[in-house]
Amino acid sequence: MLGIDKRLIVASTRRWLGIGIAAGVLGLLASLTLYWFIGRAIDAMAGGGNLLAAWLPWIGALLAAKFLLGWLYRTAQYRASSLTKLTVRDRIYGHALRLGPAVLDRKRTGELVNIAVDGMDWIEMYYGIYFVQFVIGMATPLLLCLFIGFTDWVVGVALLVSVPLTPLFLGMMARNFRKASERFAQVNAEQGARFLDSIQGMTTLKMFNLGKLRGAEMHAASEQQRVETMRLLLVNQMMILFVDFGFALGTTLVLTVTALLRLDAGMLTPGAVVALVLASAEFARPLTLVGQFFFAGAIGRAYAKKIAAFLGEQPGVADPEGVAPPPLETRPALSLRNLVFRFAGASRPAVDQLSLDVAPGETVALVGASGSGKTTVTNLILRTLAPAAGAITLGGRDVATVPADWARAHLALVPQDPYLFHGTIAENLRVARPDATEEQLVAACRAANIHDHIAALPEGYATRVGERGLSLSGGQVQRLAIARALLKDAPIVILDEPTSQIDLETEAVIHEALEHLTREKTVLLIAHRLSTVARADRIVVMGDGRVLESGSHAELLARGGVYAGMVAIGGSAA
Repeated sequence: MLGIDKRLIVASTRRWLGIGIAAGVLGLLASLTLYWFIGRAIDAMAGGGNLLAAWLPWIGALLAAKFLLGWLYRTAQYRASSLTKLTVRDRIYGHALRLGPAVLDRKRTGELVNIAVDGMDWIEMYYGIYFVQFVIGMATPLLLCLFIGFTDWVVGVALLVSVPLTPLFLGMMARNFRKASERFAQVNAEQGARFLDSIQGMTTLKMFNLGKLRGAEMHAASEQQRVETMRLLLVNQMMILFVDFGFALGTTLVLTVTALLRLDAGMLTPGAVVALVLASAEFARPLTLVGQFFFAGAIGRAYAKKIAAFLGEQPGVADPEGVAPPPLETRPALSLRNLVFRFAGASRPAVDQLSLDVAPGETVALVGASGSGKTTVTNLILRTLAPAAGAITLGGRDVATVPADWARAHLALVPQDPYLFHGTIAENLRVARPDATEEQLVAACRAANIHDHIAALPEGYATRVGERGLSLSGGQVQRLAIARALLKDAPIVILDEPTSQIDLETEAVIHEALEHLTREKTVLLIAHRLSTVARADRIVVMGDGRVLESGSHAELLARGGVYAGMVAIGGSAA
């Protein structure tokens, strides 16, 4: 009924949950003791005595204890929920880093964001309201049975008959809630993903006049979301109705009638009857709260199931345990030996027995048709994918035997479609080097031929680039990516089609920036424009994940093979 993955209950959460439960139980015991004092005082007054004066310090102490325990109870709930929200969200992000783009690219971003944002709110409510209250709601009837049985065993037996019905009923409702809450969580996640898709693809929707159709689809999805929400609330209202009028009111009524009958028979005193009636209210209070927030527990468990499933996914590349990163190499050779990699469900390997050596300071271009394996080789070198067979070495060291961060520290990437975060130009540049000074930023941007443009902006390097850098042109974004690579100053530079999405005039500027970047560096170039490929020291032609031929531009043209055919057909190398 309270089942939740242990990975979501961190040590700090467990401690504060225990404190909250203990404070709630002790608060209940303080209340029952107070009711006992009140009952005894009433009986004393009925007999002509007065115990209030003697017991007033005890009653005051009990009231103070109830106040302090109530404060501790609420504080513990808040601390448990807030710490869980922070810690579990950090675990989601940390696991996303371990999974890497190779795994995350196969997921809908909106669903993952929904889990990490909306899901955390429900997890917080689960711990902040439901979990502790549920445990106390289950413990309360047992403590009340002991108290009432101590006061009068007949009334205690009458109450004890109804107590086992509580967990049975909650268990039955939990099964119904589980189905409804899982549907709600799934529909909610899908709607969040659909909305994000629509915002990110707004230009495409407008260009194809699909805005209204997409809006109708989202309206239908919102209606389904509303229906699932109402179903969930209906089950919760049934829960509240049954708990309030079935257990709470019914139990109080049974206890009160039985106590009055025992009073009429002379087996109970008036003070004992008052104490029992007051105690019956304690039975109703926690169960009423459980009923009101049962939906929070159900939805919290549904999201917990999704989070646990995400945390259970295995990364494509795992760091060796207990291995410290060795010192960085200054000019490492890069070697690929008999690499094999196959994507899940693919009929053939994307990389098949590929071997390649890149000497320090050498520029090697990878060319080939789409699907030939060029990008997969890049991802294997970047350690976002791990080969099924073969080895990659840097400076003679197998990268599978050291942390992936060590290998990546030797690599600077200028991708085909650079990603800029929502923030300033300076913040995006410092992604490569967080401690870079203003002078270092300017020097890198001068070398990347982008400083003059930045300096002409009203806010200079403090200018915000907009989400994904949409306020900049493609060439400007590409030059910022080159500046980032310059700031990193890694010995090996990977250029993934750096001029594929820019015009010829901008290409000349990019080439000049690339010359600054690659000077005295080892370069692995993926490109299709002949003007870029022809400058490489060596060109490696790939096909079906294998090396088909290798040599300089002139050598491959003279050989009249695959590369020469590519150049003859389209004037390009891919």
